[in-house]
Amino acid sequence: MLQLPKFVLKSLRVKFALVLLIILFLVFSVSSGVLIYRSLVAERANLIDQARAFAKLSAKPIGNTYSLYYDSGYLKFKGLIGETLSLNTDIEKIEIISVTGDILFDSKDLKTGKRAEIWKTEDKNILDKVAANVGSEVPLRTKTSTPNQLIEPYIEDFGAHPFSIRYFLSYDSISQNVLYTILTTLLLSSIFFIGSIILIVLVVNRTILNPIEMVIKGAKKISSGDLSHAIKVNTNDEVEDLAVAVNQMAQTLKKNIEDLKELDRLKDEFVFLASHNLRTPLTIIKGYVSSLLEETSLVKADRDKISKISDSTRQLESMAETLLSLVSLEKGQEVLKKTQVDLGKLLEEIAGKFGKETAKKKISFIFELPSDPVPQVAVEKNRITQAFASLIDNAIKFNKEGGKVTVRIEKREKELVVSVKDEGIGILEKEKDKVFKKFHRATDVLTYNYGGIGLGLYLTKLITEAHGGRIWFDSKVGEGSSFYISLPLSS
Repeated sequence: MLQLPKFVLKSLRVKFALVLLIILFLVFSVSSGVLIYRSLVAERANLIDQARAFAKLSAKPIGNTYSLYYDSGYLKFKGLIGETLSLNTDIEKIEIISVTGDILFDSKDLKTGKRAEIWKTEDKNILDKVAANVGSEVPLRTKTSTPNQLIEPYIEDFGAHPFSIRYFLSYDSISQNVLYTILTTLLLSSIFFIGSIILIVLVVNRTILNPIEMVIKGAKKISSGDLSHAIKVNTNDEVEDLAVAVNQMAQTLKKNIEDLKELDRLKDEFVFLASHNLRTPLTIIKGYVSSLLEETSLVKADRDKISKISDSTRQLESMAETLLSLVSLEKGQEVLKKTQVDLGKLLEEIAGKFGKETAKKKISFIFELPSDPVPQVAVEKNRITQAFASLIDNAIKFNKEGGKVTVRIEKREKELVVSVKDEGIGILEKEKDKVFKKFHRATDVLTYNYGGIGLGLYLTKLITEAHGGRIWFDSKVGEGSSFYISLPLSS
C-alpha cells in the first residue's frame, strides 16, 4: 500500500488540499446524483405527458383511418398509420382493441406487410380499461411506478365506441438522454470541481497559508537567534495579529537577553574586582600567619589555631584564584603559553599532591600507560594541571572507602585521551546534563556534604576547550564514573 512520507502529511497545504478534495468530491457527487435523478424523473414525466397528448390527438385520426381504409385500402391505411406513428418516436407500437377484447390491429404487422388474424386478449385489466371508455395508463402512474401503456378510446362522430387504441411506450430515448445528461453532468462537475479546488487553494494560499508560512519562517529565524528579524504580514486578520505578537515577543526577548548580558558583565566585573582585591589582604594575612608559625614561643594550642587560620587562608586564596580564572577563561582573554609536556609524568606529580587525601580514605592509584612512549603535548602546564587536578580531586572525593582511582593514557590517531576513573557513588541520570554547568553541585552533596562551589568541572571544560580538546564522561550510579579529556597532538 502506498504511504505518503511523514513530512508530506505534516504539511498544512497537503492536509488542507486533502480535506478540500474530500469535501468537494462529496458535494459534487451528491449534487450530480440529485441532478441526474431529477433529470430522469423530469424526462419520464415529460415523455408520459407528451405520449398522453399524442394519444388524445391521434386516437381520432387513427380510428378514422382504420374504419375507412383497413378493409378497402390496406396500403393507404399502412402509409397513414406509419406517418402518424413517426410523429412520436416514444410510441413503440399500437394496438386497436374492440370493446369485446378483440385485437383488431397490431402495428407490428406494418413491418411484415401482412394483416394478422384477429385474436382476443385475456388481460382483464386491459379489458376493464377499454370498457371504461376513458383515457387511462397501465400501470397507473405513482411515485414508484411509471406507465408503459396508454389506452385511449375511439369515439365515432355519432357517439359510438367500437374500439380503443392501446399505445405501448418506449423509454429508450430517456436512457439516451439520461446517458447524455450523466456525461454532461460529469464533465461540467469535473470542470467546476477542478476549477473550485484551484480557485480555493489559490485564495487560501494567498490569504492564509502563505502568511502563516511567513510567520513560521520568521519564528524560525527568531528562534535561531536573529532577534532583530521582523515578520511583515499585511492581512488585516488574526494571522497579522499573530505576526505582531511574535515580533513583540522577539523584541521583549531581545531586551531581556541584553539585560542579562549586562547583568552577566556586571557580575563578571564584580567577581574579578572582588577576587583581585582579595589578593592583597590574603597575602598580608598569609605573611603574618607564616611569621607567627615561625615563633618558637607559641604554645601548642595557639599554634593549632594559627594553623587552622593558615588552612582557611589557603582555601580562600584558592577560591579567589578560581574565580579569577573563571572570568579570564570565559572571556577568552587569557593567552596560553604552551610548552611540550609529558602527560604521564605530570599526572603522577599531580596524584602525588593528594597523598594526604588518599591515605585518609585508603585510596589506591593505578596508572595505565601505553607500551610505547607517550608523545608529548603542547599545553599550558599550570592550566592543564588545574584541569587534571580537579578530575583527580573529584575521583578521590566521590570514591568509596578503600576504592581505586585508575588514570589511563591512550593514543588515538592525532590525540591523547586521558581518563580518570573512580569506584564511587556515580552520577544520577537527571544530573548528567548539568555536570559541566557553572556553579552546579550535584544533589548528592546534600547527603555526603562535599565541599566546593561547583566550578571545578566547569573550569576543567573551559581549560580543555581552550587547548582545542574535548571532555566527556560516562557513569553508573553505585559503580563509579570515568571522565575523559582528549588533547590534540602537534603534527
